[in-house]
Amino acid sequence: MKKKRRSARPWWRRRRTLQSLALLTSTAVVVGLIVWLVVRGGADSGPKQYLREPAPPFDLPTIAGEQVSPADHLGRHNVLIFFNEGMG
Repeated sequence: MKKKRRSARPWWRRRRTLQSLALLTSTAVVVGLIVWLVVRGGADSGPKQYLREPAPPFDLPTIAGEQVSPADHLGRHNVLIFFNEGMG
């Protein structure tokens, strides 16, 4: 009986193992992407309904002490950045 020749590389560095891992990873990414698209509702589901509602009326002070409200910027795209100084 001939002795089986052992490879010098460990099992995780062999070509067949790396190819199998690459195929498994690619398959997992594709399946995950498909599941994400199905759960999300597809690519053409559009914005959620709450994003179409106008902001409630409010006034905020600026650093200069003026009062600013969303009605002052009606018809423009606005971003309200909020942060809490107490959170660090």
